[in-house]
Amino acid sequence: MEYAKFDIIEVAKSLGIRFSPVQKNPVEFTAQCPFCGDKKYHLGLNHEKEQFHCFRCSEKGNSVSLYAKIRGLSNKEAYKELKNGFYAQIPIPLAEEPDMPIRSLKERHNVYYDFLELLHLNKKHYQNLANRGLNFSEIRRFKYRSIPTDAKFRRRVLDELSRRYDLDGIPGFYRDETGKMQMYYKSCGGIFIPVCNYEGYIQGLQMRLDIPKGSDEKKFRWFSSKNFNGGTGAKSWVHVVGDTTQKEAWITEGALKADISCALSNGRLFIAVPGVNAVKMLNDVLDTLEITKVYEVFDMDKRSKPEVKQALLALRRLLDEKGIKYSGCTWDENLKGFDDYCLAKTKEISQLLAA
Repeated sequence: MEYAKFDIIEVAKSLGIRFSPVQKNPVEFTAQCPFCGDKKYHLGLNHEKEQFHCFRCSEKGNSVSLYAKIRGLSNKEAYKELKNGFYAQIPIPLAEEPDMPIRSLKERHNVYYDFLELLHLNKKHYQNLANRGLNFSEIRRFKYRSIPTDAKFRRRVLDELSRRYDLDGIPGFYRDETGKMQMYYKSCGGIFIPVCNYEGYIQGLQMRLDIPKGSDEKKFRWFSSKNFNGGTGAKSWVHVVGDTTQKEAWITEGALKADISCALSNGRLFIAVPGVNAVKMLNDVLDTLEITKVYEVFDMDKRSKPEVKQALLALRRLLDEKGIKYSGCTWDENLKGFDDYCLAKTKEISQLLAA
């Protein structure tokens, strides 16, 4: 069976990938890799072979897998969309357009709060969160919502939100070529996770995407509209949850993991960095909360990943400079995250009480 082929250069352009202004020839192109944060055009695309390869992170594939990874689809779904010409309809980030200035914390909080109120959490996502140990009231309190993938529903939400607020300067929202307000989303869907400061204000939203099995697409990304017309980029915000009067904090990676760990540990104070390489963002939070001791509870793959080891060294240096005590925590390696450990302990206690 012969499969249709797609122009990898056109597919890449439709996905908003930035090409180098200088190209060697009409066959071999260079661009910025969308997978590793490359800014120096390490991504090579071959027009004849319909292949791509990043010489920085070693990501590689063809036009279908490129489309699939960026869109959060399986290769089969990506092929179907490309065959139907859907890629021509994807909103393209405009690299030459500067970002709108980001709005204040309270403005962002008000918009995001009402935005989440207009959305709902579907049964699949509710069950996923319940399986992680959260009860109904906790899921409601954390304001998790499903990313709207239905175009008509999404339009109603945007129209209602636009009537209440000026969305320019709010990360995740941008204007299309007609000037109409749109929102960034992924067709695979997922869960919006509010990322809050120590006062409970929503600073921004993270998206936990429903990435299909077999895809190398990152599961977590910011609700951001950087490089889109009238759009604004998100920042690497630190998430705080739990009793902020405590002077001992538990530091982990990711807002969702922190929320679950907090809920399963009777409200302990958790501070979550958006990624292991963002520990420097902790500086102001540690000062504001006057933290005296930190328990580090990054995932247990910290023992094998060099980048995590480097991040932990950076964390130790930061804490030493501030005179903050440090305690590194470990647990059963079969339980990846501290939230998994807390859930396992909760189940163990429940079984003992029921015995």
